[in-house]
Amino acid sequence: MIKFVCDDCGHKFEGMDCEYCASVYTAPVKCPKCGSWHTMPSGINGFFKRKIYNMIWESIDERQGNTE
Repeated sequence: MIKFVCDDCGHKFEGMDCEYCASVYTAPVKCPKCGSWHTMPSGINGFFKRKIYNMIWESIDERQGNTE
């Protein structure tokens, strides 16, 4: 288990720590408060890591047909 933070609503919660597409990054989990998949481990900081999660979220949105 790992602590997550939702990028949309700021909710902090615990979720399962699973790798994303055989990488070193933790796969986002659905926020229990707002239902967003735009979540990341709460210890993530720095521009580069944030940019990586932005790319992961784009990929998830495309697969779900949530592009605007």
